[in-house]
Amino acid sequence: MPGGTELEPRLGLVGDVADEIRWTFTKRLGWIGQIFLNLCIGLPVVFAMSWNSHHDDIRVSGFATSIAGWVLASALNTNQLGFDADRAAASFRDGDTAWRVLFLKNLSVFVVLTPPILLLSVVLRLLVAHPPDSIPIALVRDLADITVWLGFGSLLSVLLPFRPLGFRGRWATPTSWARFVICIAAPYAVYYLLLKTWHLPELALADQVFHHVRHHEWDYTVGLLVWGFLTWGLGLGLSELYYRLWPNKLEADLDRNR
Repeated sequence: MPGGTELEPRLGLVGDVADEIRWTFTKRLGWIGQIFLNLCIGLPVVFAMSWNSHHDDIRVSGFATSIAGWVLASALNTNQLGFDADRAAASFRDGDTAWRVLFLKNLSVFVVLTPPILLLSVVLRLLVAHPPDSIPIALVRDLADITVWLGFGSLLSVLLPFRPLGFRGRWATPTSWARFVICIAAPYAVYYLLLKTWHLPELALADQVFHHVRHHEWDYTVGLLVWGFLTWGLGLGLSELYYRLWPNKLEADLDRNR
């Protein structure tokens, strides 16, 4: 472990959040840059998937949430500890908890990613002239999607952390490739196998209570947001449980270079 590694502070909630944001925007600029690179790559990909050839336009509904999913299904969200491995490992050895360290890093993801996603939702709906009430509903649903992915990202961050060695570093350590591929592929497996069914219990309950989505659009939307926060909390809780059961494994994974 490098000497003098800075720890996650314990300054109270506001102080800790402020410090994590400061740390992100001063010490993790490469991570921020990769988020915006992923956004730039995701825009044409999702645009192509959303194009409606019969009407020569794009399907606006779900466009911004698809962009958010594109970014949050990547290692930028599912490897939050690995991108800050030295600081995270040092904090754990100093007695910190997994849920607290992850929660602070979750907030960094939220602060960096949420503004462009919400702005994209608003701009698209203004350009396509959707009804005015669709904008606030769309924004809440975007937030619901982000919170769900923060939950999945937190759990995957403790299960499959890895150090981003870069292409040259990865090429120089061929024994790291097998684990690296698993760590990169796992979030997309979660996306295709689990995420699309994750909302089914919540939607089934809403159907029983409200019966018809068109007459209860806001009720369904708030339900999605509540489900998102529950998923986020569950992800943090399971991450903490994993660390309490296997603390040495997580710390060793953060220390490894292969």
